[in-house]
Amino acid sequence: MKKNILFFAIAAGIIGSVNVFANPDQDESINKGREHFKIFCSNCHGVNADGRGPLVETLKITPADLTALKQTGDACVAERVLKAVAGKHDVAAGQKKNMPNFSHNLESITIYEITQYLKSIQK
Repeated sequence: MKKNILFFAIAAGIIGSVNVFANPDQDESINKGREHFKIFCSNCHGVNADGRGPLVETLKITPADLTALKQTGDACVAERVLKAVAGKHDVAAGQKKNMPNFSHNLESITIYEITQYLKSIQK
């Protein structure tokens, strides 16, 4: 129950964090998110978040192109990232969810910063 509450609290904070004007704190979050992404995500999703990481050949399914999250579905980028990190992401019919659950290994601020970075690189 506490995990669900934490998940939805993070989701509300990220989804509600829409800034119309650029600010230094936002830029710092994006920069930190880029660094976290390189550490935690790029092996599968690639340094450019295009789904072409160095481990892609060893995986059963191709990782998502995270630069196109905005184009592929109704859910906002933050919601999709949160679901994926929690292992609750959507997959095509007949496929298994092969992305590991990272929600227990990453701090909330790290997930937030990765999300801000991914929002900044959408096509």
